[in-house]
Amino acid sequence: MRAIGLVLVATCMLVSAAAGQTGRESLTLNPITGEPMVGADVPEILSTSALSGAVDPALYVVGPGDLFQLNLSGRITRSITLQVGPEGTLFLPGAGSLPVAGLTLEQARRAVIHGLAGQFRGVTVDFRLARVRLMQVYLTGEVRNPGPVAVPGYCRASDVLIDSLLTQRASRRNISIARRNASGASGSMTTLTADLERFRRTGDVTGNPLLRDGDILNVPAVGSRISIDGAVSHPLLMDYAPGDSLRTLLAMAGGPLPAAAGQGLLVRFRDATTIDSVSFEVANVLAGEYNPALRDGDRAYVYFQPRFHQMEQATIFGEVRRPGSYPLATGRTRLTDLVTLAGGFMDRADLSTIRVFRASGFGQETDPELERLAKLSRREMTSSEYEVLRARQSARREDYRVDWHRVLESRDLDIVLHDGDIVRVDPVIAAVRVDGEVRRPGVVQFVERRSVDEYIRLAGGYSDRAARGQVRVTRAVTGQTILARDVTSIAPGDLVWVPERGEVPVWQTVQSVILVLAQIATVILAIKR
Repeated sequence: MRAIGLVLVATCMLVSAAAGQTGRESLTLNPITGEPMVGADVPEILSTSALSGAVDPALYVVGPGDLFQLNLSGRITRSITLQVGPEGTLFLPGAGSLPVAGLTLEQARRAVIHGLAGQFRGVTVDFRLARVRLMQVYLTGEVRNPGPVAVPGYCRASDVLIDSLLTQRASRRNISIARRNASGASGSMTTLTADLERFRRTGDVTGNPLLRDGDILNVPAVGSRISIDGAVSHPLLMDYAPGDSLRTLLAMAGGPLPAAAGQGLLVRFRDATTIDSVSFEVANVLAGEYNPALRDGDRAYVYFQPRFHQMEQATIFGEVRRPGSYPLATGRTRLTDLVTLAGGFMDRADLSTIRVFRASGFGQETDPELERLAKLSRREMTSSEYEVLRARQSARREDYRVDWHRVLESRDLDIVLHDGDIVRVDPVIAAVRVDGEVRRPGVVQFVERRSVDEYIRLAGGYSDRAARGQVRVTRAVTGQTILARDVTSIAPGDLVWVPERGEVPVWQTVQSVILVLAQIATVILAIKR
């Protein structure tokens, strides 16, 4: 035993001497060439062995090129750097070669400590991984650069098969990994499957295995497809993989949204052209109570809950105390309720012409009949066509005039507001507009009990081409146009329109004269008889 201890001490002294010749730095071997590394060489190799996190001793598999640190403390205090050789063995001072390739780091640590335990007394042995090796794997299939790739000894399939390395036809699922068995027998291979899509969407590491030396990764082209749509976090169309189920598909889509109704539909092909559909409850799928296996072409739909968290509101602005948008109780909030929420009217509010704007739903639609009639003059239209034109134009209007005083008198006129309605309360306009065939068209100051003729006189009177018997008044409140002779009083904001007198062609005048003379001649002849 004493002789073995002397051998160990001598070995440690030799290692220490080698370290002293390199500037008292610890001896580090290149994991590829086995040559000692010093100075700036070390960081260069380290940069090629970047890890995503701490190595798990229970998962990391030791292989040729791994670098270890053997620390002795107690009666003998030394630190020795050891490397796994090409044959997969470690040379332990005083214990000889120990095969470690294929063992997990945890197993290798126990084997080394057990192998040295009987060689020393009063010495504590600590065995740690100092640097992971670079290993070689092979890429085949739908990759841009097939062939060998050097990767760190502790990496997963997703670390190698990054998107920029895959072709457009590459599948992120059904990736096969051919691996030599630990026995090393000729032709003895095990095949694993990597599902990177499932790993990226759900974090399931079973679809992202750790790689081993010599693994062959084959990336297939996209084949069969399955999809899910509707009230899920991420509607998707993806490759089908054997073993996929409805629950798997729902999980990869991020699960149902809060707006999901709870029901769904699975549509599948019975044969090449015949479709079957099966309804399902989302809760039963999540609980595993209903989880059918999927087939190529299956499509799942999760229904939305109607009007989920939909907040209806209306907007009021103008001459009110608190203009803005207010929430609506669906089907119950009326115009008077909105005015109350807005704090009531200001002093200058025109209560006779409150305007409510509501989208009619026809604004984006084309009405061929309306377009045809709009291109015709009044003389080119029949009476029925003219009425159709007026009716359809009225139907397309998106604003309504409301008289507040009438609303207070009758609840039937207190309209129920819809989502998106806009209420505008204009200030009082104490004026009447006079336009058309008058000498000075414009706005005339409103005075109560003033007649239509007086407003026309204030606007300069009729022009030479005025049709005096066809004067019309358009009401500010209702928008209705009526003949002036039927108007009893003018209100603020009304429009007085004086149309142009139509021109009668000469031939039509001659025709009318001849017709009158013929009628007179007929009467004279009848009297003489």
